[in-house]
Formats: sequence, structure tokens, C-alpha cells
Amino acid sequence: MSSLLDCPIPEQAWLREVGQRNGAFTVPARLDAALESQRDVPDAGPWEPAVMKLVEFEHLGDNWDGLGARAPSSEMLASAIGLAYCFLEQAVDPPDCVVPGLEGSVMFEWHDPDGTYTEVEIVRPLYAEVMVIEPGKPARHWTLPTR
Repeated sequence: MSSLLDCPIPEQAWLREVGQRNGAFTVPARLDAALESQRDVPDAGPWEPAVMKLVEFEHLGDNWDGLGARAPSSEMLASAIGLAYCFLEQAVDPPDCVVPGLEGSVMFEWHDPDGTYTEVEIVRPLYAEVMVIEPGKPARHWTLPTR
């Protein structure tokens, strides 16, 4: 499997996975059935649990945590699912967990045995902030898509 550090995500690749109609982001056609049935995620391979978790977030409402958290919008979820498929194509290991953020974002998190922590937070459609913290090294930050 590839490391997230070695994984450029061009905007066009992300757009291809997300899909767009009339300027609005849509869930890729291959996920329409998954959204309806919530059982099968076509071609998600090792990323299937992460994608299914994202599909489940569709049912979150605002204040999902009882403390005023905003639910991720459909556009955010479509963007997160598209990014998951981009990572799958790049052979990146699936995250250890997928969580909704308090302001409507979506986060992928990896916790490596050596203590490395990696987080990708999709903060708006087609835009994510990446942070990698390795023991004994300064944190690294960059954004996706890469150009």
C-alpha cells in the first residue's frame, strides 16, 4: 500500500470521482445504490467500511452530538466519498476511523504503530487539509487537491 505522503490528488481526479451536475456536487453514480440500500459499496475494496461510514453520515442532523455540531452536507459527503475513491486508486491504506467534524467537516484518521498520526479533514467540497505528526519530528501540513 502507498503512503499518504506519496499520494498526490490532482483536482481533476477528485472531480472525476465526485461528479458534478449544473455546478453542484453529486454522489458518484456508482454509489447511488449504496446510498439507497446502505449495504453495498461498489468497488470500494479495503475502503468499503470507510465509505459505508460516510454513507451513514447522510442521516446525521444538525446537533448530532447534542452540543450544536453541524451535520456534513450532501456536497461534503460526496466530496469525502470521492476522495476515498481517489485514495483507493492510489493504493492508500484505508483510515482507522472516519468521523464527522463539529462544523460540518469530515475527517479520515490513521494511527500507525510507530506513533505516527495522520489526519485528512475535508473542510469544504473539493478541499482538504492534511496533517501528519511523526514522533520526534515537526508536524507537516498541506492541502488537497495537489496541483
